[in-house]
Amino acid sequence: MTHNARPSSAAGRRRWFANALRGAWEKAKQATAEAIKTAPQRAAERVEQIKAQMHVLDMRTFRLSILDERKALAFELAVLTGEAA
Repeated sequence: MTHNARPSSAAGRRRWFANALRGAWEKAKQATAEAIKTAPQRAAERVEQIKAQMHVLDMRTFRLSILDERKALAFELAVLTGEAA
Protein backbone atom coordinates (compact mmCIF):
# COMPACT_ATOMS: atom_id res chain seq x y z
CA MET A 1 0.00 0.00 0.00
CA THR A 2 1.37 3.42 -0.91
CA HIS A 3 1.29 6.36 1.45
CA ASN A 4 -1.59 8.08 -0.37
CA ALA A 5 -3.65 5.01 -1.18
CA ARG A 6 -7.06 4.65 0.47
CA PRO A 7 -7.34 1.46 2.55
CA SER A 8 -9.84 -1.09 1.28
CA SER A 9 -11.13 -2.41 4.61
CA ALA A 10 -13.30 -0.56 7.10
CA ALA A 11 -10.76 -1.08 9.88
CA GLY A 12 -8.01 0.28 7.66
CA ARG A 13 -10.09 3.34 6.79
CA ARG A 14 -10.78 3.99 10.48
CA ARG A 15 -7.06 3.74 11.24
CA TRP A 16 -6.28 6.01 8.29
CA PHE A 17 -8.83 8.60 9.49
CA ALA A 18 -7.55 8.37 13.06
CA ASN A 19 -4.00 9.03 11.88
CA ALA A 20 -5.14 11.99 9.78
CA LEU A 21 -7.12 13.39 12.72
CA ARG A 22 -4.16 12.94 15.06
CA GLY A 23 -1.88 14.77 12.64
CA ALA A 24 -4.34 17.64 12.26
CA TRP A 25 -4.70 17.89 16.05
CA GLU A 26 -0.92 18.02 16.51
CA LYS A 27 -0.60 20.79 13.90
CA ALA A 28 -3.38 22.77 15.60
CA LYS A 29 -1.70 22.43 19.01
CA GLN A 30 1.65 23.56 17.57
CA ALA A 31 0.03 26.54 15.86
CA THR A 32 -1.72 27.51 19.09
CA ALA A 33 1.50 27.22 21.09
CA GLU A 34 3.29 29.35 18.52
CA ALA A 35 0.52 31.98 18.51
CA ILE A 36 0.56 32.54 22.28
CA LYS A 37 4.31 33.09 22.51
CA THR A 38 5.42 36.55 23.51
CA ALA A 39 7.90 38.63 21.55
CA PRO A 40 10.72 38.01 24.06
CA GLN A 41 10.13 34.25 23.85
CA ARG A 42 10.31 34.36 20.05
CA ALA A 43 13.45 36.46 20.21
CA ALA A 44 15.07 34.03 22.66
CA GLU A 45 14.24 31.11 20.35
CA ARG A 46 15.69 32.98 17.37
CA VAL A 47 18.88 33.72 19.33
CA GLU A 48 19.28 29.98 20.00
CA GLN A 49 18.67 29.22 16.32
CA ILE A 50 21.27 31.77 15.24
CA LYS A 51 23.84 30.36 17.66
CA ALA A 52 23.22 26.88 16.27
CA GLN A 53 23.54 28.16 12.69
CA MET A 54 26.82 29.89 13.53
CA HIS A 55 28.13 26.68 15.06
CA VAL A 56 27.24 24.77 11.88
CA LEU A 57 28.94 27.45 9.79
CA ASP A 58 32.09 27.13 11.87
CA MET A 59 32.18 23.40 11.12
CA ARG A 60 32.19 23.93 7.33
CA THR A 61 35.21 23.03 5.28
CA PHE A 62 37.82 25.71 4.78
CA ARG A 63 37.20 25.65 1.03
CA LEU A 64 33.82 27.35 1.46
CA SER A 65 33.60 31.01 2.41
CA ILE A 66 31.38 31.64 5.43
CA LEU A 67 32.27 35.29 5.96
CA ASP A 68 29.09 36.86 4.50
CA GLU A 69 26.74 34.39 6.20
CA ARG A 70 28.55 34.74 9.51
CA LYS A 71 28.42 38.56 9.35
CA ALA A 72 24.68 38.50 8.64
CA LEU A 73 24.01 36.09 11.52
CA ALA A 74 26.25 38.06 13.88
CA PHE A 75 24.42 41.28 13.00
CA GLU A 76 21.00 39.68 13.55
CA LEU A 77 22.22 38.25 16.86
CA ALA A 78 23.48 41.68 17.93
CA VAL A 79 20.14 43.27 17.04
CA LEU A 80 18.18 40.66 18.97
CA THR A 81 20.38 40.92 22.05
CA GLY A 82 20.41 44.73 21.93
CA GLU A 83 24.12 45.04 21.27
CA ALA A 84 23.83 46.61 17.81
CA ALA A 85 25.25 50.07 17.33
